[in-house]
Amino acid sequence: MDESGEAPAAGEVVLVGLDAPTALDGGSVPSIPEHLSLKPEKLIWLYEASEWEEFILEWATTLEPAYVSVRRNGGANDHGVDVVGFASDQGFDGEWDCYQCKMYGTPVTQSIAFPEILKVILGTLANHYTWPRIYRFAAPKGCGQGLANIIDSPSLLKPAFLHELTKDNSVLARQLGGVSQAEVVSFVEYADFSIFGALELHELVQQHSGTRWHGVRFGVPLPPRPEAPAPHPTPQAIERRYIAKLMDVYNETNFDPPYTPDNIHAQHPRHGRHFERQRVAFYSAEALRVFARDAVPAGTFEALQREILDGVIETHDRDHECGMDRLYAVTEVARNLPLAANGLVPVVYQRDRTGICHQLSDVDDLTWCDE
Repeated sequence: MDESGEAPAAGEVVLVGLDAPTALDGGSVPSIPEHLSLKPEKLIWLYEASEWEEFILEWATTLEPAYVSVRRNGGANDHGVDVVGFASDQGFDGEWDCYQCKMYGTPVTQSIAFPEILKVILGTLANHYTWPRIYRFAAPKGCGQGLANIIDSPSLLKPAFLHELTKDNSVLARQLGGVSQAEVVSFVEYADFSIFGALELHELVQQHSGTRWHGVRFGVPLPPRPEAPAPHPTPQAIERRYIAKLMDVYNETNFDPPYTPDNIHAQHPRHGRHFERQRVAFYSAEALRVFARDAVPAGTFEALQREILDGVIETHDRDHECGMDRLYAVTEVARNLPLAANGLVPVVYQRDRTGICHQLSDVDDLTWCDE
C-alpha cells in the first residue's frame, strides 16, 4: 500500500478478537509462562474494532483535567465520532474531544484519514456538533509515513486535504452528499486544523495502566494495595449495624449489665479481644472496597461479596446452639472458601473475608442471633 492512497483491502483488517472482560467475572486470567506471555501492545493487535473502542474509552478516563463524561459514540449515525470526551455538561454544544478509532492491520494513511476529517467537517456544518477541541486518530499500527509527516502540522495538513478535495475525480468530493464543494472549502480555510493529531500505542498502554481495567484486560498484577487503617478508637457511624449484631452475640447469655463497645474489654477480656479482631477485619474489608474502586472494573468487589455470601449462606442458615457458634462457623467457612474467579483474589487477606461477613451483616444479609 502506498502513502498517497489506497484504503486497506478487507483482508488487511484485523478480524480476530478477544472477549472483553466483564466486571462481574472479575477478570480472572490464567497464568502464562513468562517466555510465552504477550505484552499488551501485542494483545491489542488481536482486538476487534469494538474492543479497541472500549480500550480507548477506558484510556480516556485517565486524562487530566477529567472529562465530565466519556462515552462511545460509534454506530451507523455517529457522524465520524467513535469515542467522545465532554469537557462540560453542554455535551456537543460545548467543548468536546473526538477520538477516532481505526483497528486496521496496517498504518492509517491519508486515504483513510481524509474521509474521516471530512465527516467531522460535514457534521459541524450540519450542526450535529460544534467543531471539536481535539481530534485524535487512535490506531494500533499508527500512521503511515505520508500521514505522519503532515498530521501534526496544520500548515501542511490543511493544504493536503484541500488538494485531495478539489482535484479532478476527487474521491472526497463524491462524499459531500448535498453540501457543495465551495462550502466545504470555505469552512476549511478558516477552520483550526491544529486539533488533528494521532495517538501512539505505547503511550496509550502506559496511561491505560493507571485505570481499573488494565489488570483484568491484560492479566498483569494489580498495583500494590495500601495498608488498611487501624480502627478508629471510637466506633464510627458506618460500624453501627454490624457492631450492634456483635453486641447481641456477646449479650446472648449476659444481661446485667449488658456489654457495650465501651465496657466489653473490661467486663469480658476474651470477648473484648474478639471484638477488636472483628473491627480490624471490617476496616480491612472497607480498605479493600476502596482499593477496588480504582484498581478493578466496577462491580468486582460486589461480586466478591456475593461469592462469599453464596459460600457461607448454607452454614449460616443451619441451626446453631447460639449466635457465637453461628458467627464462628460462618467466618471459618469464609476464610477457607476457594475464591479463584475474582480479579481481587491476589490481594485478598484472610481478615478481609471475615470483614466482608460483617459488611454482609451490616446490610442484613447475615445475622448471628436467632430473632
